[in-house]
Amino acid sequence: MNKRWVGWMLLVGAMGAAAPVGAQEVTELPELQVQRFRPAPGVGDYLSVFGSAVAPHLQWQVGGFFNYADDPVQIAAIDSPEQRTLAYQTQLDIMGSVGLWDRAEVGLLLPWTVLQRSEELQPLLPPGASSTDNLTRSALNDWRLTAKYQVLGLDESQVGLAVIGGLSIPVGNDDALAGDGGVGAEALVAADYVVFDSVRLGANLGFRYRPGQRIIRQNVIGNEILWGLAAHAPFLTDRLDVLAEISGAVGVASKEEPLRGIAPGEVPAEIMGALRYRVAEGWTATGGLGAGLSEGIGSPDWRVFFGIGGQWVTGGWWGVDYASPNFRAEIDPCDPQYLDQRGRRLRLEREDCPELEPEPDLEEQTALLDEPVIERKRPVPPPVPEPEPPRINPERAMVRQGAIIITEQVNFETGSANIAQESFGILDDVADLMVRIPAIELVRVEGHTDSVGRADRNLALSQDRADSVKAYLVERGVAADRLEAVGYGQARPVADNGTAEGRALNRRVEFNILEMGDE
Repeated sequence: MNKRWVGWMLLVGAMGAAAPVGAQEVTELPELQVQRFRPAPGVGDYLSVFGSAVAPHLQWQVGGFFNYADDPVQIAAIDSPEQRTLAYQTQLDIMGSVGLWDRAEVGLLLPWTVLQRSEELQPLLPPGASSTDNLTRSALNDWRLTAKYQVLGLDESQVGLAVIGGLSIPVGNDDALAGDGGVGAEALVAADYVVFDSVRLGANLGFRYRPGQRIIRQNVIGNEILWGLAAHAPFLTDRLDVLAEISGAVGVASKEEPLRGIAPGEVPAEIMGALRYRVAEGWTATGGLGAGLSEGIGSPDWRVFFGIGGQWVTGGWWGVDYASPNFRAEIDPCDPQYLDQRGRRLRLEREDCPELEPEPDLEEQTALLDEPVIERKRPVPPPVPEPEPPRINPERAMVRQGAIIITEQVNFETGSANIAQESFGILDDVADLMVRIPAIELVRVEGHTDSVGRADRNLALSQDRADSVKAYLVERGVAADRLEAVGYGQARPVADNGTAEGRALNRRVEFNILEMGDE
């Protein structure tokens, strides 16, 4: 079953259950959406905190979150300090998002209060109201439509930055504390920063407009400043991530005498932790716990939640590259083939990595190079009296730590896969080295680009260039079954793409040895 059918089934189920269940005649409750757990719908978001990343153009995902909140509302009742108003609340959030033009993302959240139970609603009612526990137990909540625009991506800057706009659509049932009674709006800024090569930190700051103001005892519920902090890191296996988040709001509604200062119900805050597991390609499962940090309206004693969707999972302790188009790069720092052109590791040294095999002895390598040239197929040259001897320059192409290291860049014509003429010589040296050392059984020709331009185009260009180099080496006598060509686009930079020098280093071709024989 694909994601489209799952999304429609979830939507139809929620709409079918939208009619009040167990509704009773109730005293008029304030127009107030109590639920504050609102999952961010994007593939690169945390839990309720937005990330700066957006999905590729027209890539979409659907999913849902179910959460149980214990004692989500506590308010001082008449002649008593704090009293349980709602005993518990369960909610299903159906959500989806789609990426646009590799820069924007649109999301939709459809919340549905599945079941809730009241204990004493009198604290929510105007002064003098009688005691009651009548409450609509199941109802739709106000919908939330969001639009995100990525100003800076982690693939082009050290800090990711995005702006988010939101619209609250008033479809919630007032008798279930599920709606604010009008159209609401919010505007946020989301920022990301990566530390220790793998831990993504996020922050949100914004403003929420809530239609009207509700005075509930000493609390004035209205417009708010929204804030959130989050962390996202790969954890243990290549399919698992750990997330942590703290978020809340500060009420900024105007007050009149005798109300003064900030009341507890106006500063809800909650801390959450979760694990996110990649079940299959495009599908993830998220589960976690939360706890309120205040006695505010919508801040529960504790919360448990579980969700499915298409959020990105990095996975593993170090196998992560947040600058890649999909937050995923198969990088193993213990594998000696992941080396740059200077033979330095791309990732931190780790104690659990096995020792590298010793480098080949220079005298032994020279002896191999001195062996007779194995006859190989070459293009038929114009008739000449004497065939020109093959070019051999062991100083420009050599075997080092599981790779063929070259001392010159392989250059191409601008924006194409045509090899520049000045690079024929260095590729001839690579071909001669492979022909003279038949123990090199399989080499992966890797194409890489800088981050200028669209990621998908860079990926295609790097593949075309890797294919061109492979074809050139085959033409120079290297057996085709000893070569494979892979393009990685801009996903594996070795230098800072923010400088011209760094971009030049990132536009490169590498030759990694995958199989080495005994000879």
